[in-house]
Amino acid sequence: MNKVPQIADVEASWLAARLGLEGEFELDVEPVGSGQVANCYRLTLTDRDGAATSVIAKAPSLDETSRSTASMQHLYLRETSFYHVLAQNVATRTPKCFFVQHDEDDNFLLLLEDMSPARIVDQFDSLDLETAKNGLEHLAGLHGPTTGLDELHGATWLGGVATSLKPLYEAVLPALFQEFLERYVNEIDDETAAFIRRLGENLSAFSDYDAYAPCVVHGDFRTDNLLFDARDAEVALCVVDWQTIGVASPMLDVAYFLTTSLSVADREAHEEELLAFYLEQLAVFGVDLPLDVARSEFARYTLQPVVMLVCAAGLVERTERGDRMFLSMIDRGIRAARAWDAFGELERHASA
Repeated sequence: MNKVPQIADVEASWLAARLGLEGEFELDVEPVGSGQVANCYRLTLTDRDGAATSVIAKAPSLDETSRSTASMQHLYLRETSFYHVLAQNVATRTPKCFFVQHDEDDNFLLLLEDMSPARIVDQFDSLDLETAKNGLEHLAGLHGPTTGLDELHGATWLGGVATSLKPLYEAVLPALFQEFLERYVNEIDDETAAFIRRLGENLSAFSDYDAYAPCVVHGDFRTDNLLFDARDAEVALCVVDWQTIGVASPMLDVAYFLTTSLSVADREAHEEELLAFYLEQLAVFGVDLPLDVARSEFARYTLQPVVMLVCAAGLVERTERGDRMFLSMIDRGIRAARAWDAFGELERHASA
């Protein structure tokens, strides 16, 4: 197959060859997951003796809105490039990649290690302290090895994407904020609406930052994108969904993770301990991020889930679970941003 294979075109013999298997097999395909900008399938090969081998295939969304959003933001290019270029060079556990292909029409196919059975933690629940530390350790394993790699940061699929998208975001984001307020007018209270409106008016201040110790970031590091006790507890944690990878402050991922994946009470009780733990893990890779800088950038990035999810709500296929998830995570982000005086941080930075 020279063109990017479609899921419907994948044959047992082709898949077996990709996995280094010999013999005759039957192929079974079933949809898995609940992603909104791409589709995942479990492909299972069964030989004549009944022995089964499975992989996860990831392919473009069949929903026109979601696919258009993915193309606009180069999400498929970013994820396929991560597996092609970077996955093997970081200390973060990701699924092994058996096949990756992407073309100029934004068709793609990934064949990834099947990490099941794995324990799934619902995005609406809260991670416990030790699991949160495990997540932060994996973030340090991504951030540490990629800090200061200017040539990598400038790659077309990283810094190049950010540069190309900046004018688009500046033009589109204010409208997405207004659309969100109109769409969810009956689901959010006046204080939440006022906060979102204020943030929409300060998007340029939020974006106008030069990160300290920039590194490669996941961009959507939260519970739904983590597999716990994967491969029947063989792997404690595995990180998936690398579509929003970019270059930014490490605090983008840290703040986004802690504000969206812990309950408000647990975050407030443990965030200082967790922040200190993360900085210790980052130092293992020779990166010294001063606590005062980390706190300042953490405060700013408590706004990240609000910015990202207000926009995402208007750009992907709308679902009942998606609405609940967006509103829940935005609420957690707003509570953290108020506690950390995020708007005050933006003002202090602007006047410095």
